Amino acid sequence: MKKNSETFFTENEKNAVESAIKEAESNTSGEIVAIVVAKSDLYRDIDVIAGVIFSAMISVLPAEIFHAHSESILKKLIPSMNWLTQVPDGMRFMSGLTVFIALTVIIYFPAKFLFKKAPSLKRILLSIKRMDEEVRERALRAFHEHGLTDTKDATGVLFLISIFEKRVHILADHGIYSKVRQETLDKYAVSIGEGIASGKGCEALCCAIKDVGDELARYFPHSADDRNELPDRIVTEK
Repeated sequence: MKKNSETFFTENEKNAVESAIKEAESNTSGEIVAIVVAKSDLYRDIDVIAGVIFSAMISVLPAEIFHAHSESILKKLIPSMNWLTQVPDGMRFMSGLTVFIALTVIIYFPAKFLFKKAPSLKRILLSIKRMDEEVRERALRAFHEHGLTDTKDATGVLFLISIFEKRVHILADHGIYSKVRQETLDKYAVSIGEGIASGKGCEALCCAIKDVGDELARYFPHSADDRNELPDRIVTEK
């Protein structure tokens, strides 16, 4: 699956989505915006946690080996210890611990970078609940950023596709929710997700936009004084 929001849909597919939006809005006072984002959150905390866990796991074995041979190693590093018949256990333990901590710190930064640049690895550490929450939060933020809260009759509808999380979320203004339930919009979101999974994301999105447009037309029909309040285009964001 494409990870770049700019190329998630081809130019022809973008034109098809924009045409679907125009057609849907021709029968309703509702305003529809479709957005594709690369990810809903940077998940920097996961980069840190994964970096610590990964670097610590790699550091265990070298630290154990150093600890097992610490007596001979310490005597070579510190010649005065040759006077001791046996290096104290506490010193051997601390030397192994020091090696473990040092290696963990050294490996942490490349490990963190690895998880930052490898989304598939990062997803392993993310719960479904966390991704769902972040997508909903990104949708809410986008709803405000793109003026959907400012429509005359509070009839804005947002279609958000978040690539990294592999989630689709549809969010509407309070005017819509007076007639259409979120559960209904969620069904359309599921259909879009299924379409993307089968390689027919554009068709599924266009179909869902048409169906939502039909729903809006039932309760919020187009009137003579309606004007197009928001651009009829698909938005792409990182």
